Amino acid sequence: MTQTLAIASDRGPVTFSDTGPQPRMEHRPGSVTSLLDTAARELPRRTLWVAPSASEADHSITGATERARLTRHLGYAYTPVPVSEQTYREYYDDVGVRMLWTALHGLWPDLAGTGGPPPEQATFTRSYQQVNRSVAEYLVRQTRPGTPVLVQDYQLATTPWFLRAVRPHQPVGLFLHTPFCTPGELAQLPRSVSSGVVDGMLAAHLIGFQSPRWITNFLACCEAWGHRVHHTGSGRQLTGMVEPSRSPRSPCPPGPIRTTTIKCYPVLADSALLSATARSPEVGAWERRFALDPAVRHIVRVDRIDPSKNILRGLEAYELFLGRAPELRGQVVMTACLTPSRERVPEYRVHAQRIRELADRLNRRFPGCLRVHLGYDVHRCLAALKSYDVLLVNPVRDGMNLVSQEGPQLNARHGTLVLSRTAGSSDLLGHQSELLHHPRDVGSTARALRNAVDLSPAERCRRAAGLRAAVAGGDPVRWLGQQIQDLERLVRPAQPGAPSP
Repeated sequence: MTQTLAIASDRGPVTFSDTGPQPRMEHRPGSVTSLLDTAARELPRRTLWVAPSASEADHSITGATERARLTRHLGYAYTPVPVSEQTYREYYDDVGVRMLWTALHGLWPDLAGTGGPPPEQATFTRSYQQVNRSVAEYLVRQTRPGTPVLVQDYQLATTPWFLRAVRPHQPVGLFLHTPFCTPGELAQLPRSVSSGVVDGMLAAHLIGFQSPRWITNFLACCEAWGHRVHHTGSGRQLTGMVEPSRSPRSPCPPGPIRTTTIKCYPVLADSALLSATARSPEVGAWERRFALDPAVRHIVRVDRIDPSKNILRGLEAYELFLGRAPELRGQVVMTACLTPSRERVPEYRVHAQRIRELADRLNRRFPGCLRVHLGYDVHRCLAALKSYDVLLVNPVRDGMNLVSQEGPQLNARHGTLVLSRTAGSSDLLGHQSELLHHPRDVGSTARALRNAVDLSPAERCRRAAGLRAAVAGGDPVRWLGQQIQDLERLVRPAQPGAPSP
């Protein structure tokens, strides 16, 4: 076992702006970035974090003095990989969002007719693969062959392939924070893209997912794409092994058949960080602003503006709920804390405009029923989560969904959770929630909201206690450490007489 570790993700922990005489550092928001930052700082290993960046200010942090200062500040080394703005946009927007994110979340029917022309198939090779290759090359230059590399998420799904092409025996793990789609949904991508992504992922020794459901979908796709698949275990203990089919472009040397192990590593919200942030004066100030008459029920949602989060149908369900319950008008208020996201992508711009129009319609029809807060403000979001009576989390599909975990940990009102079965967190929380089996069904969502509002105080307390217990103790260090341990076990040379992993 080495005492070093490398992490690769689409975004680094910090970014720089060149608005002043010296570049100014800012920490990046986001659940994945925060999770990895905590783990990188606290793991007992020397850690290198690599991420592509199109920022000229990021590219300027190249001197030894600047790097040493940054390492002291972060507690680990961070290297931005220079990428041109156009390449990054095609890699992230055109392939990452408009192809891969859409397929993985099963959004093809939701986005039909909402965007411009589909992205060119050539952007996969020209930009997505180029960024993945660049990240792999940086990792090779800055690590030793025995250093474990943990690649994060779908944006870097083919980085393992480029790594193994140069270093066949480098220990490589890949974790997808997203869900995985069915073979039919994956098949709607160009074949060169879908095959390239599956082959790229299978170059890793270990692939991690948030839920056994995403493992099942991935194994089905592997089988449909011609790879040999083995299932072991069941339920939450489901694991799999895949023997990639031999091809002339395989990055692995001739020899025994290589297998990729597939396992589940569900992410729990960082309890310590969450509790510390929630006690801040800024959160307290927002709590006072959110305070309502005790007789008024407070419905809350906290989301990025993303089609996968299903905000439009959630608002439509709220409108239907109020239309069916005139006696509750004025007794229920919804607060929506919405963070703009991916505004360069045409489908997202259309989606955001539809949300604004629907919100305006709701408040015209039922004045004062909806309060929308736009923009990223973590303190505002945490205050809303502390104050809800009902938390609505209704994604079309979600790898995990940390909001559904953060709410029960913070909430001070024995709030009820309305949760999509298609969120990975429903594995942990579904039995204590008002569960949405069909999140695209507006009528069933409206009924779930009414059921949640009507729950007795005793049942609210019982469910809230169960939700808190299910998500307590989230520890990013333990989560990442388990993956490192499993990866090193898989690549450890077998003892004489012992079967190979």
